[in-house]
Amino acid sequence: MNRQKNISSLLSIALFITVLFSCISAKAQKGISSVPVVEKYVVGYNDVTKMKFIDDATLYNEGWQNLAQPKFWQQIMNLPPDSAMISVAGTRQMLTKVSTKEWNKQTDLEKNIYRDSIRKANTIADSISILVTIGKKDFYEFKKVMPTINRSIDVFKQNGVDPWYAQAILLIESPGKMNTKSTVGANGPFQLMPAVARKQGLIVNKTIDERTDIEKSALGASRLLSRICIPYTKAMLDSAHVTYNETDLWFRLLVLHSYHAGAGNVAGVIRKINPTEGGMQLIQTVWQTSYGGFKNASQNYSQLALAAFCNFDMMIMQNKDSVYLIDGDRMYSSYMACKCSPSGQTGVPDQCSYLGNCISKYENDFIDGIIPFDYFITKVKAVETELSGLTPYKYPSSDEHINDIGFKLLKARKTEEAHKLFKHTETQYPDSWAVYHGLGETYRQMGEKELALSNYKKSLKINPNNEDSQRAMAKLMAKPAKK
Repeated sequence: MNRQKNISSLLSIALFITVLFSCISAKAQKGISSVPVVEKYVVGYNDVTKMKFIDDATLYNEGWQNLAQPKFWQQIMNLPPDSAMISVAGTRQMLTKVSTKEWNKQTDLEKNIYRDSIRKANTIADSISILVTIGKKDFYEFKKVMPTINRSIDVFKQNGVDPWYAQAILLIESPGKMNTKSTVGANGPFQLMPAVARKQGLIVNKTIDERTDIEKSALGASRLLSRICIPYTKAMLDSAHVTYNETDLWFRLLVLHSYHAGAGNVAGVIRKINPTEGGMQLIQTVWQTSYGGFKNASQNYSQLALAAFCNFDMMIMQNKDSVYLIDGDRMYSSYMACKCSPSGQTGVPDQCSYLGNCISKYENDFIDGIIPFDYFITKVKAVETELSGLTPYKYPSSDEHINDIGFKLLKARKTEEAHKLFKHTETQYPDSWAVYHGLGETYRQMGEKELALSNYKKSLKINPNNEDSQRAMAKLMAKPAKK
């Protein structure tokens, strides 16, 4: 009898546990499935891959994309590092753009005088800070982060964590870079600190660093979110008697702040604000509030997330079911489908302008590292053939134009591609001092001192007044050889 009672009790407990876990599982799955995930065919230069991305309409339905801060960071993410944006510190009101090179040439006094002139021209009080922010297009390589987003979405879903966070973090922490260690020691696509990663089950030692493995890193990040960031964010809001829904965008943004700055710092911010309700206004107040380690970089974090989502959406939602990594291909394919500009206009000037823009897109694809040199030249020649049928045309039209591309590659440390480009240009412009100077700079970056000096000399032979080669050559000759 007792044995039967024990068995009955055990069965009841087992049934209760089964129902409990079923409810928990159903609740978790409901939360996961409610997140909008879209599948797209991502078309590269040598393959087509089906990938998953987050499509968050709430961002636009609630008007987050219209806030000044996300709009500012959208511009910065699209701005090359040779340009900088002048803005109002508190509101991120954009005032004007300046050349980074010219700005850095100025003394502190000259910079302050310029800021004062900007304030006067825009009727801004002297007490208001004016910021100069350098463009970060070279850092936010959204096309390269697509595969990691696709793989991380699955890991987050398997771990019962909202995959929205996977895309948000990957877009802003270290987009497209698997092994980038920060100055404070964070590493990998999710930029996990060593101690944090170890607590979440990752191996981080002198020989192994699982933070650079996308699946392991995603697992660690999802555990950090589910075990600490989300529960602590809920707890701090409960303490403030603020109602929330875990799928609210403002709640997700607050969780991101906990991920970046630590839940303790964010809790301090919430206590300082002492909010009566959540929503967009609370997040905007967080952007203006500091506490402990929660300062400028932490305030910017969710602003960056919103901006990144907007820019990423523009990229992946251009076509219904496909994402073209190569912008040149997207434009050129549209032209070849009708032998006219997609606008339907068939006049020669319109077609020439469209095809010229195709070449510009291919140049950007090449500079961004989306396509290699051989593919770039092949495609440019194809467009050149189309243009030649409409008007006399030669690419490149000048050595200065192609040199500009080469130096952008050098600035991005893409020396191999720059070398191929300069050597190709040398065959077309054998008497160009600028091409030989470009080759000299390329060889200098490659550590080929003798080849660098040889090309600087060729450049100076053609143009003795070329100060750039003179300075580069003198600097290189004064530098002691490596032992």
